[in-house]
Formats: sequence, C-alpha cells, structure tokens
Amino acid sequence: MLFKQRFHVGIRGGSITRTFRTWKTTKVKAGGTYRLGASGAIEVKSVDLVALGEITQADAHRSGFADRDELLAELARTSDKKLNARTRVHRVNFRFADVADPRVARRKDTSSSALDEVAARLENMDRLSKRGAWTTKVLQLIRDNPEVAASKLAPRLKRETRAFKADVRKLKELGLTVSHEVGYSLSPRGKELLARLESR
Repeated sequence: MLFKQRFHVGIRGGSITRTFRTWKTTKVKAGGTYRLGASGAIEVKSVDLVALGEITQADAHRSGFADRDELLAELARTSDKKLNARTRVHRVNFRFADVADPRVARRKDTSSSALDEVAARLENMDRLSKRGAWTTKVLQLIRDNPEVAASKLAPRLKRETRAFKADVRKLKELGLTVSHEVGYSLSPRGKELLARLESR
C-alpha cells in the first residue's frame, strides 16, 4: 500500500491513521503489514467499504487532508470512474510500526555472491514469463529515464501501467530499484548487476 511522501511524517508521528482508496478489489487485509518508505511499516487494523457520502471532516483529518473536499478531490483524481455520494470506497485503519526495511540493505549489497544470486533469479523470472525476457529491458529503461512516471515508461515497452508497476515491484524486492515520489532509479546493486548483464 503506497503513500505519497508528504503523508509519511504524519503517519510516522501517529496523526495519520486512516486512508481511503478507490480500489476495485481489496488490496490489503486486517493484520497485514506493508512497508512505508525506507523504514517502518503500516500495520492494517481493519478494512471495510463505506459510501463517499459517509466520509466526514474527521475522516479527512485522520487521512492527512486539510478538509473533506480535499480528500474527495484526491479520490476523484485517482479513480478510473466517476464518483458520487453512493460510491463505495475502501476505508483502511492502520498504525505505524517502526521496523527496518530489508530492501535497504539489499540495495547496497553488490558482492559477487549477491549479484550471482540475483542474476539467477532474474533469469528464472524471464524464463517463466509468457511474454519472454523482460527484466534487463526494465532495468535499462529505468537507468536511462530516472524519476520518470511509470505511465510514461510503460508504453515504451508496450505494457499497461499497472502491469509495469507490478514488474518494477518484483525488481524492487530484489534490491535493484528505488521508488521516488515520481518514477524510479536503480540502486547501487541494480547498477552493478545491469553493468554485468550488459557486458556478457
């Protein structure tokens, strides 16, 4: 579950403990833990569906918005359909947990053994993919276009944006990429591995 950088301080400080999402299907579950940036995580306490008309000013404040109108405007911006007072959205209540993100250490590990292991993982991902090898292409695209929105990168590989983001998340779990407010960049591990792959 992703949050824009501007919400992180409030989440870490405990003033933001709720979020609303226009998901088509529920993407988190009560009791689940989801990373927040370079350190810390979100622990979901509950998830339910509510109508937009039920959202209050207090909900907006708990979600990090100045008022209800600002929150509704953000939901309208992120939805792929027109919203009205009866539209049901996901309400997620959570708390911040101060736990380390293991991906941070992975990004810095450029040892030969680590690169060998990751290269094998990428080779397997390419082999199992129905559309053929893709991992090196995505790494190259991110290297050549740092901090460019996924919506602009995906068409270059003839991919739908959501599917492209899912691919990048797989690389991120291996410590190869870093997410920014907009777009991505390669981590030290990602740069070293790509250089190795291109030198073959």
